[in-house]
Amino acid sequence: MQTRKASPDELNAIFWMGFDAWGEGLSPTEYLASCHASQKYRSGVWYVLIVGNQPVSSLIVYRDRFGLGQGCFGIGSLATAPAMRGQGFGAHLLRGVTGMLLDSPDAVATFLHADIDHHFYERLGYRRIPGGDCMYFSHRRPRYVGEPPTYF
Repeated sequence: MQTRKASPDELNAIFWMGFDAWGEGLSPTEYLASCHASQKYRSGVWYVLIVGNQPVSSLIVYRDRFGLGQGCFGIGSLATAPAMRGQGFGAHLLRGVTGMLLDSPDAVATFLHADIDHHFYERLGYRRIPGGDCMYFSHRRPRYVGEPPTYF
């Protein structure tokens, strides 16, 4: 297994990982077009977990947007290819990317918005910010104080 930044030719595979959750009744062609046109998707950095030379899980990382403070990162769109779900690939990717981001000397915290079971993220060390679905992980701040970033 390898975690790395995604290449542009992997974007279709990445977008397909979330089609069943985020396709919102669009045709496959419309869904792919909307993903490629998304300013939000173009403003972040995509990461993939590679197994057997294929991306099996993906997520996007944001910085300096959505009310994220200095040294903070937003993680979004965590998805695993439907045929590969339930094998821990999403958790492995999230742990790896979170660790990589927080290894930077100026890093403070990572944030994500849980649109699935919060317990999945809590098992990975994320803590829920009271009053919403935003969660954070930090080695430097055991408790979060302040306004959570906007949804990314």
